[in-house]
Parts: sequence; C-alpha cells; structure tokens
Amino acid sequence: MSQKPDICHKTMLYCIEASPKLNEIIACGRYCFRDLTKWPKLDRICKAQLNFFQRLIKENSLNPDLIKSEADRLGVTHRTYAQFGLKPQFLDLFQQHFLLIVGKLRIEEKAEHQILIEAWSMLLSFIISRIYLSYANRS
Repeated sequence: MSQKPDICHKTMLYCIEASPKLNEIIACGRYCFRDLTKWPKLDRICKAQLNFFQRLIKENSLNPDLIKSEADRLGVTHRTYAQFGLKPQFLDLFQQHFLLIVGKLRIEEKAEHQILIEAWSMLLSFIISRIYLSYANRS
C-alpha cells in the first residue's frame, strides 16, 4: 500500500469503468460528478477502504477475529445500498481490479510478489465471502 497509496481509488475507477451502474449506486440516485477523480463521495469511500485495510493489516496484524467482525460489519453497510441496486457481485469486480493493480507493483523478488498477490487474494476473498453472507442472511 505504501507503493500505491491510491490503490483503492484506482480500483474504484476501474470498477466504475467496467460497470457504469456502480456510479449510479454510489450516487444513491442523486447527481454524481462527471469527473470521478473530483467526486468527494467517491474520495471518502476510497479513503475509508484504505483505512479499513491499514487497520486490519498494520494496526491489528491481520487478527482473524477482527477481520471476521469487520467484514461482517462491512456486509451490513453494503447491504443498506442494495436498495440502490448494489449487488455483492460488484465486490468481485473490486477484487479483480485490486489484484490487477497489486500484480503490477514492482517487487524485485518474483516469489515475494507472488506471495503478496496470494495474500491479498485470500484476504479479499474472505472479506467478500462474509459480505455475501450478509446479503444472504438479510431478513
């Protein structure tokens, strides 16, 4: 993350490019900026994503119980946007684009780079699976 501090922002821009519907969902049916790089709401979301990952990784050393509870909390938050059309499948887009960016990071040791990609893949897969459960368990 220190090599690519804008990773969440780039990921979200790629996701919106891949699925323009996501832009409408984030806007919650209201006006959204034409220049997404200057959209305050998207900026807040991306900063929250970065903060989320930094808390899990740097501050809490990937504590499994915290990852689970935070992923569940995130699932409840995401579920509230279902009324605007957010589906958990959009998270697959996030993972795909996030991992593409991680794959392009410059790391000299090829084995270390592969481990980094696999670690991010496992973390994102777990978090996304917990969010999927939140959607499945809604009443």
